[in-house]
Amino acid sequence: MRGSPLVRKLVSLALEEDLALGDVTGELAVSAEHRSSARIVARQRLVVCGLEVISMVVEEARFSLEVRQRSRDGVEVNGEEVLAELEGPTRQILAAERTILNFLQRLSGVATHTRDFISAAKGLTVLDTRKTLPGWRLLDKYAVSVGGASNHRLSLGDMVLVKNNHIDAHSHGIRGALERVSGSKPPYMPWEVEVRNMEELAVALEFRPTVIMLDNFPNEGIRAAMQAIAAAPQRPLVEVSGGITKERLAALRELGVDAVSAGFLTTHAPNVDISMRVNTTYYAA
Repeated sequence: MRGSPLVRKLVSLALEEDLALGDVTGELAVSAEHRSSARIVARQRLVVCGLEVISMVVEEARFSLEVRQRSRDGVEVNGEEVLAELEGPTRQILAAERTILNFLQRLSGVATHTRDFISAAKGLTVLDTRKTLPGWRLLDKYAVSVGGASNHRLSLGDMVLVKNNHIDAHSHGIRGALERVSGSKPPYMPWEVEVRNMEELAVALEFRPTVIMLDNFPNEGIRAAMQAIAAAPQRPLVEVSGGITKERLAALRELGVDAVSAGFLTTHAPNVDISMRVNTTYYAA
């Protein structure tokens, strides 16, 4: 994550939107020689995620703060636990505070939300989607993985995924779309087909895709689909999307599906409560 130019670009943008005109209050209230140490503290139970971003913020802002991590990504902590410490010029600590906390609260929020969801998965693969904050794709998906789920495709170029709009856009429906895709896709690239009913499933199975996605199928529909898939010459992996809840995971696991994909891992994750506390202050000699 730390080496990603996309993440660094996002950090730089976050600093620009907060500090384009400087920190007027910090410059008026605190002398340039004043130095402090500060603690970044969890205010609730959470799964830690994003600690590397603290150093990235410091580096991109060209601050001279020392960063000490007191936890690590993926660890579940309780309220009042210290996640990291900063030391250096007080003005710089105050200027970096909100940018650092915004990243940590979002990333730890997604990781915590994901961890809570997959606690009921018990071996069923849980996948994220591309329903991420614009510009945050790498970070949101990193947080999902820290929370214990798996990443689906990162971008439109990672794999072939024929969805219902591709099918509806083709004049010959699913058969025409799949004939075109199967005949021209890169041979090394895995491919997936989203189906909405048993008729589309029957056609999709003829083309032997890597993955079949059952979209918005009720449990009884999934049962029938799994029987049809089991009878196919080549069984694809089976992914279920739409209407995925924690309460439904046990039934989906018993039905024999391989994975579920859930956009709400990122779209419905609340920020967690993390604060920064300046705890000692002194003047440089």
